[in-house]
Amino acid sequence: MQISFQQAHRGNYLPASRDKEDIRYLVIHFTANNGDTARNNADYFARETLSTSAHYFVDEREVWQSVADRDIAWHCGTRGTYYHPYCRNANSIGIELCSRIQNGKYYFMPETEQMAAALVRQLMERYAIAEDHVLRHYDVTHKTCPAPYVESAAAWEVFKNRCKEADDMTEAQVKRLIEQSKTVYRSAEDVPAWGRPTVEKLVQKGWLQGEEQSLNLSDDLLRTLVINDRSVRRMICPRDSLQTASAVLQWKTANSGRRGRYEYIAHRP
Repeated sequence: MQISFQQAHRGNYLPASRDKEDIRYLVIHFTANNGDTARNNADYFARETLSTSAHYFVDEREVWQSVADRDIAWHCGTRGTYYHPYCRNANSIGIELCSRIQNGKYYFMPETEQMAAALVRQLMERYAIAEDHVLRHYDVTHKTCPAPYVESAAAWEVFKNRCKEADDMTEAQVKRLIEQSKTVYRSAEDVPAWGRPTVEKLVQKGWLQGEEQSLNLSDDLLRTLVINDRSVRRMICPRDSLQTASAVLQWKTANSGRRGRYEYIAHRP
């Protein structure tokens, strides 16, 4: 893979001398722009002092590196709470995917995802990084980044599978993931066993509310709730992970139709 290099401004990263053993995670981000390019981003971070950075920028045509692998980019730090026990700027590489917007939603060009997956495979091999050490920015700080992979757990699973050997996924597996993303659970009884305890807990506490006795809970939202429940239970509040919940989710029907979405309707102290 051909990778161009444009050194980031000194105010945007920390010079270091990391060895292969120091790099343990790859963190995926998105630029939150509409139609930007990898080179535009590399030029921007070379020109401006932003106190933030990423190692790589990827678009549908090329990859630009902004911070050397040995140096520390400021891409997944936070002054708030870390939701991953180990991944930090100091032991990770940050990869930004250039995004686009359609109908108010961010998305990635298929060619951008293909280029990014090839880069991830190369870095995984170079630094002996395990599959479960390829993370979203969201997994580290709960920032909605990269938005397309936070809003769709199925899309994230497809990308992670692309980061394995190119021929690992079959057409049937891709179709199955797409169908999973369309699944809607009407009641707690319909929810798979792995997610039922979380849903029952949320419903009992009144923090997950459907409409007319129907939860209308998508598979993507279910997976997000379960991940949050388990991660918070392990790392923040072992007695009751949902004590930290801050809002009530209620199904809101669009106009008078059956389509709609969950919205936050009330805050808990």
